[in-house]
Amino acid sequence: MLSEYQKIIKQMNDAFEEFGILIANETKKIDQFDLTMQQDLILAYIAKHLNVTANEIAHSFGITKSAVSQVLSKLEQNKMIARAVNPQNKRESFISLGENGEKYVSLLQDLDIKLIKNYYSKVDLEDLTHMTRTMEKINEVIKAKNKTT
Repeated sequence: MLSEYQKIIKQMNDAFEEFGILIANETKKIDQFDLTMQQDLILAYIAKHLNVTANEIAHSFGITKSAVSQVLSKLEQNKMIARAVNPQNKRESFISLGENGEKYVSLLQDLDIKLIKNYYSKVDLEDLTHMTRTMEKINEVIKAKNKTT
């Protein structure tokens, strides 16, 4: 049974890798921001959560506040994020997208539209829905596992 999972996961990983290679030309505009994967993930989290704090990010990612602070410092330096003091707790800052962060998110949205027009729209919507549901199920399994550890 394990070998069947290994086979399909290898195929899935190969497909993700090939996808990345195939759309590399499309993603050149976002490459200019030179973000690490962790910076990209934290930036996406900030874009989805208004007035988020470093503690909330650390909790959501399961990493230390110190690690988050290092990433946030680099993002702030590059104007990807902005901080505002929490009026209820002066020792805490709310984090939002900065000028370059807004540009980055806008480019990602433009990229999504381009990929939909050029590629995703050529695939049956039911197949895309099934793929999305499968990823959501995998995410739920991981969340449940993380709650028990």
